[in-house]
Amino acid sequence: MSPVFALNKWPHALRATSAVSVAVSAAIMLLGCGGEGGGGISANNGSQVLLKAGESTVVAGTLESVKYRLTSISWSVLPLAANNPVLSLSNENCAVAEKSDMLTPTPGTNSSPAGSGGSTWGCNLVVSAEAKMITADADYELVLAGVNEVGQRVTYKRALRVQPNPDINTLVPVTGYLKGMTIQPVASVCKPGAALSLQAQGIDTSNPTFNYRWRIVQGPEVVLAGADKPTVGLILPQVSVSTIMVIQLEASTTAITPENTAVYMTQAVVHVNPTTEEPTCTAY
Repeated sequence: MSPVFALNKWPHALRATSAVSVAVSAAIMLLGCGGEGGGGISANNGSQVLLKAGESTVVAGTLESVKYRLTSISWSVLPLAANNPVLSLSNENCAVAEKSDMLTPTPGTNSSPAGSGGSTWGCNLVVSAEAKMITADADYELVLAGVNEVGQRVTYKRALRVQPNPDINTLVPVTGYLKGMTIQPVASVCKPGAALSLQAQGIDTSNPTFNYRWRIVQGPEVVLAGADKPTVGLILPQVSVSTIMVIQLEASTTAITPENTAVYMTQAVVHVNPTTEEPTCTAY
């Protein structure tokens, strides 16, 4: 079985450009201690996951165990040089994951006991590269790993590269907005047409002097109910393909204008997935 995976990349939240989505197929079989497994993760050229400094990327991946069912799945990233830019990971423990158990047990042989039938798990990872100047490519090893019911570890690895960003000077440094404000939930998986509510956290939302501005900086435009309030509501668009939306929140005790930058700024990621089985939004 060869799973199909997709990658969506969006620029820094302060830059609104269209997402890049490329689908690739990859599978690998791993043997160990009598157990069998395989898996794959996406890449935008078939061999690497690429992003630039100050950008974020959604990586989709699955792991497959042929003989024994998987009991967990998780992501990790290993920098291959000590001075590599800092990467932040969202959903690395796969709090939101899709699992499909195989119903036909693997028959036993003279050299190997029967298995329980195996399973396939998949989940998405959000990788963000720190917005700072780098002059050379920074390489990492991205690992998708799972443990099956007999304790064997199944892994799939892919190269990840952060490249210099020629537009880095036009990006407002992220550190300028690390004032403690966040959006709850920071990332969600939603069915098309589902209702979603997002709320500012980390600041005193009861303070009447605060001004707010919610807006969509990537993805389809939808009506934002309460775009000038600490809590915003929206109905996710009807889409037929996996779609990433980035929603940005600004807050300030002065008027928010192009000339007057907000004191607080943060973003949330929404993955509108037509294949999800959940009827509503699931936070991760």
